[in-house]
Amino acid sequence: MATIALVAPEEERARAHALVRALFGPSDAAADRSVDVLGAHAAALAWIREAVGSYPTPLPIATRLEQVAADLRGPGDDRDPALTLGHAALDALTAYRAGS
Repeated sequence: MATIALVAPEEERARAHALVRALFGPSDAAADRSVDVLGAHAAALAWIREAVGSYPTPLPIATRLEQVAADLRGPGDDRDPALTLGHAALDALTAYRAGS
């Protein structure tokens, strides 16, 4: 019988970063920031999917999250991606439900 090894997200992320460094060399701050924003964006979309109970994410919510993610990837934006996209998801869901 095959066993599935459970790996903590931090360990998984560290191994992924080590693999990227081994293949392509060290990353820069912009690349690291993009990875952080991408992960937070995916988490926000997953939360919305659970909250709404359907897939795909309603367009107004998806559009708002994409806009916030793009802002977070921009130069000089040092806000926390998970916190910022989490708040944006909550705000967008609230606005969506108020308009429905």
